[in-house]
Amino acid sequence: MKSKEKRNREEFWDNFIRLRENPTIQELKKYSNHNISNLFDHSSRVAVCAYDLSRRFHLNVDGSSLAKGAMLHDYYLYCARENENIGTKEHWFGHPQTALKNAEKRFELSDLEKNIIRSHMWPLTFWHFPRSREAVLINMADKICAFGEMVLKRNEMKNPGRYEKRKQRA
Repeated sequence: MKSKEKRNREEFWDNFIRLRENPTIQELKKYSNHNISNLFDHSSRVAVCAYDLSRRFHLNVDGSSLAKGAMLHDYYLYCARENENIGTKEHWFGHPQTALKNAEKRFELSDLEKNIIRSHMWPLTFWHFPRSREAVLINMADKICAFGEMVLKRNEMKNPGRYEKRKQRA
């Protein structure tokens, strides 16, 4: 393994673990996501999925920004389905900007990390497209994880309690 690739890998895991332990990021546990998860777990899954994609495609990425962008990509701090002031379309199109504003208030972000957060819903956010490998990976990982969560939700609706029983065994 090349030393730069190894360093980026270590940067990802170091930052990912540090961010997951950050009390500000822990707040994401309060907000449900896709009715089967919460924003903290979803963002964690997106981070690991994006990292795995970078490895599978042998892409050299900024591991630190990949972790930070993934953990903050949905930092909008509300329950989308429970917020009466925001409709579904408004949430889909607007939450990346809200997440970015919230993240900028509490974290120092590079231009790369700002683009990751702002563009993660592309192509819905047509004018804000991914401008880096990291942003493309987060965009893809978010779609993959959201699809998986929606499938889990549908399976849970068909078989109530199955997901919780499996979660308790783990």
